[in-house]
Amino acid sequence: MNRIFVLIFFFFTGCAATETITYSTSTEDLLRFGEQIDTDFLRQHLEVIAHDSLEGRDTGMRGQKVAAEYIAEFYQDLGFTPKGDNGTYFQHFDLNATVTDSLVYRTYQITGTDTVLVNHTVESPDSHGEYYRLFGGSVPISGNVVFGGFGVNDAARGVHHLDGDDLENSWVLIFEDIPYVVDGDTLISPQINGNLRLGTIFRNYNANGILLITDDPQEDFEELASVNAQLVSNPTDMSLAYLNNGRRSPMLPVGVKHVSPAMAADILGLDDEKQIREKRDSLITNIRDFRATATSHYLEYSPYNGRSTIETENVLAYLEGADSELKDEVLVLMAHYDHIGIGSPDETGDMIYNGADDNGSGTVGLMAIARALHEADQQGYRPKRSILFLHVSAEEIGLLGSRYYSDHPVIPIENTVASFNADMIGRSDPESIERGETDYVYLIGGEIISSGLDSLVVTANEKSVNMTLDRRYNDLNDPNQFYRRSDHWNFGRLSVPFVFFFTGVHDDYHQPSDTVDKIEFDKYRRVVELIYSSAIKVTNYEGRPEVDNQEFIDITNRMPR
Repeated sequence: MNRIFVLIFFFFTGCAATETITYSTSTEDLLRFGEQIDTDFLRQHLEVIAHDSLEGRDTGMRGQKVAAEYIAEFYQDLGFTPKGDNGTYFQHFDLNATVTDSLVYRTYQITGTDTVLVNHTVESPDSHGEYYRLFGGSVPISGNVVFGGFGVNDAARGVHHLDGDDLENSWVLIFEDIPYVVDGDTLISPQINGNLRLGTIFRNYNANGILLITDDPQEDFEELASVNAQLVSNPTDMSLAYLNNGRRSPMLPVGVKHVSPAMAADILGLDDEKQIREKRDSLITNIRDFRATATSHYLEYSPYNGRSTIETENVLAYLEGADSELKDEVLVLMAHYDHIGIGSPDETGDMIYNGADDNGSGTVGLMAIARALHEADQQGYRPKRSILFLHVSAEEIGLLGSRYYSDHPVIPIENTVASFNADMIGRSDPESIERGETDYVYLIGGEIISSGLDSLVVTANEKSVNMTLDRRYNDLNDPNQFYRRSDHWNFGRLSVPFVFFFTGVHDDYHQPSDTVDKIEFDKYRRVVELIYSSAIKVTNYEGRPEVDNQEFIDITNRMPR
């Protein structure tokens, strides 16, 4: 009797194990589940991802790994398939990194044939002086110091501060804060942001380094220099260990440093920091008259470095499609979950760069989309194609996590029909706020790569939130180069069509003040629903979006892969 019962038991349980669930793939029904995306969910999880306890989620550091575990546990609770290493949600990869012992600065004044050492600064956890590192500078740098005013050329407004004496192989000394608008008069275009300015100085003028003069008084500078000196030994200059030459951000400067008001005054032949402020005011008053001017000073910078290996990880979760023929094809939904960690304190003393918008917003947005798909799944609905949720690390240091995935895909690249990247989707930029037009999202990619993919997003928008789809940055010649400045590019370079969902750069970009309280949650929810609806349209599309812009094809063919 017992033996017969066992056989019957295995017969019936074996039948149950092979039973398949039949899902409805109705596009209209699946779109309805976008309404499951709500602000309470977004706020709850963003408050965790951007909490001080995660210490800014710097790549390879404790906080980043806590975030990775949190994201993985979320997908595990949903029952999504792990697609990382050895049946886990983690795709591990190693980064080569520079670990610094100290940074040495020697400043000389050259008068005729006389060269005099006027300052010797050692920046280390035990000492500080008249300079401190902002970023870059993993190799020795030396050169003449050239004063570049505000470091801006704005031809439309007659500003040409980078013209004049040659900047090549020099240190360019500039005021950190750009005077965009003074007394209601726009002196410099707000589109020339800090990153664009630095990139122009390095790319177009071949400078060796940049020295930034802050508005801080000398005593505040010294306090900041002391704090920053404690961070010198943090790993920097990371690159993928398996690539011979590594992968660094195409705009990563050679070296950007802060210089004290006292040292800046000495270099400019002024008496004190009061005269520095007067110099700045004079430049504003006569902003069109200034041209770059050589100084009598020369700066040698010497880093004392070692090498180390840092381990980090992408997080991968998978929802298989319901169509027997299309389920082997995948849409990649992507967001980077790292940020820049602990760094220079702001005026409040805050040193933790929480990265709520950059890119907690994209990270939690993907989680909200996964939750909506889970709700659909529970009610018997799935899209035809599969979806890979790809949370990448190491974006802030050169798009390294997405590069690693694109070189080691878990779904073949040829089966990847498109990728969506969500990066900074929770706020509006200052220009839009000033106009009172904040119900928008910037689309980058789409029509400049694939007209078919673009039309699917447009239709999804009409069927869901009906936001303004702003294409001002959707230009292969746009000076910001947003089309290749985030993780989507590592798919685009392999001819996978992409759309980058983005709501613009705000005043808290890469600042400790990028916190949850600044998020515009109603708008944020609408952007996430748009991405969800667009994903449904792509995964249920009978055809396949093709790369059909010849200019984009020509550009990607010229670039190294």
